[in-house]
Amino acid sequence: MHQTTGLPTLALPRGISCLPPTLLPYLEQFKRITLWLGEDLRSWEAAKLFARKLNPKRCSVVRPSDQQLRPLEAFNHGLNLTKILRAALPAGHKSIISFRELREEVFGELANVEQVAGVKWARFPEMNKLLKGHRKGELTVFTGPTGSGKTTFISEYALDLCIQGVNTLWGSFEINNVRLAKIMLTQFAMERLEEQLEDYDEWADKFEDLSLYFMTFHGHQNIKTVIDAMQHAVYMYDISHVVIDNLQFMMGQEQLTMDRLAVQDYIVGTFRKFATDNGCHVTLVIHPRKEDEERELQTASIFGSAKASQEADNVLILQDRKLVTGPGKRYMQVSKNRFDGDVGIFPLEFNKISLTFSTPIKGKVKLKKVKDDNNVPPKKAPAGSGGASKKQRAQPPNTETSPDGSVKL
Repeated sequence: MHQTTGLPTLALPRGISCLPPTLLPYLEQFKRITLWLGEDLRSWEAAKLFARKLNPKRCSVVRPSDQQLRPLEAFNHGLNLTKILRAALPAGHKSIISFRELREEVFGELANVEQVAGVKWARFPEMNKLLKGHRKGELTVFTGPTGSGKTTFISEYALDLCIQGVNTLWGSFEINNVRLAKIMLTQFAMERLEEQLEDYDEWADKFEDLSLYFMTFHGHQNIKTVIDAMQHAVYMYDISHVVIDNLQFMMGQEQLTMDRLAVQDYIVGTFRKFATDNGCHVTLVIHPRKEDEERELQTASIFGSAKASQEADNVLILQDRKLVTGPGKRYMQVSKNRFDGDVGIFPLEFNKISLTFSTPIKGKVKLKKVKDDNNVPPKKAPAGSGGASKKQRAQPPNTETSPDGSVKL
């Protein structure tokens, strides 16, 4: 590629999922950077993410399409690479755009339905039937009764995605990171490592390879400090999923003189803006109101005003009740789904040995669709499927400088 175009060329060692932080200082010397990652929707999203990290004003993007091949394929077909690079579009943001500029992206979403739906869960296939997948840029609000296992469930929920390459940042303000890591490692190994200490190093080595990071905060924290750490993680580690457990710890003692509901609304709005601006999914755990323990939780049961449920793209409720039609004590309720409107419930079973939740065996209790908060029956959901893949290590490549002030990724 360099021999053909005369431009310094850099290949990403880990694919489009990560732009290694070690490369960033070497790229500061270039006045113009062209991103040419591939022809599918995920490549386009990755190019826009990398452009934000590298400064959109100096970045251009080769727009993906069925006719636009990947760099190596274009080279093998004898295409004019220099012409393709010159046709790259500026990555800078505009305040107003027309449908002409959105046309290709709209077509891309229509032509790549499965990719648009997001990453599928491998351990929670029933979740795929309702939410369809885990998507960047969304805000998920998660609640459940005290002692129902919210942290244990959400750790496996996030671990499932992390195993599949979703770079994850954990903000655990209620339990310390050592205890959380112990829970997640047990869920990862699916066995009690206390009784298998000889296997610890083997599982720990595999667990260490995951793109999983933890914020070191504990107890009450200022929202600005937390957001600053999140933005750093997105920049340095290409984080695409942030878990905050839980929102009440954002409302520190310094806020005691202020209206707590107003403070919570501000915090929720801040997380919503962060998710949108950074193309990062934020999962926010919020305790419910103090209500009659005999009643099932509803969307309105979330502590605070209605802003949390209004701002959220998804609302998940861990119900700690017994299903009328089956033996399950706990079940997951999706009470809001902005992506396509499907809501419903599915039972969970807790395995105390592996600290995991799982869908009961087929035939015991089937997925049950429920009405949304407006009593409107949801449309039928197509079945989803999930699969896990391991993230491979790679060494960062060497870079090459050029006096013309340009480089291509």
